[in-house]
Amino acid sequence: MTPFVVTTDNDLLKARLFNKSRLSEGGCWEWIGSKRNGYGLMARGKTVTAHRLSYEAYHGGIPRGMVVRHTCDNPSCINPDHLCIGTQQDNVIDRETRGRRDVKGEQVGTSKLTEKEVLEIRASDLSLKKLSDKYKVDKSNIWSIRSGKSWKHLDAEFGQRR
Repeated sequence: MTPFVVTTDNDLLKARLFNKSRLSEGGCWEWIGSKRNGYGLMARGKTVTAHRLSYEAYHGGIPRGMVVRHTCDNPSCINPDHLCIGTQQDNVIDRETRGRRDVKGEQVGTSKLTEKEVLEIRASDLSLKKLSDKYKVDKSNIWSIRSGKSWKHLDAEFGQRR
């Protein structure tokens, strides 16, 4: 007779997490399911980040107001040994000290222009007003691009990244 085995909800969650990840050379458990901004997503009544679920499954609850940080700097990692609790300020300090703040141009989520468009703006003789109408951005954005105050990482002369 096949024995009846009781499995806890936590055991099932661990199995689901493990089934949706693959072991990388660096020891990360890389999430292979759906993602947003590199972070794994899992439906549990509502959509929750996989690294938070992994932390809870293996380490217990997350105190209110705390975040789950990655010691490996890999947002798709759900390895519980690579996760720790901290404040949002701790997370910001991690980002700054580890040099992960190098987001520029089109990588910025609120960017309305492409690199190609910025180079066109820099090369254009049209007025600020005409360019702002053409690209559907404020004249101050056009001025910042032309003056070199924004999109500094682009080399206008050669159309390449610095």
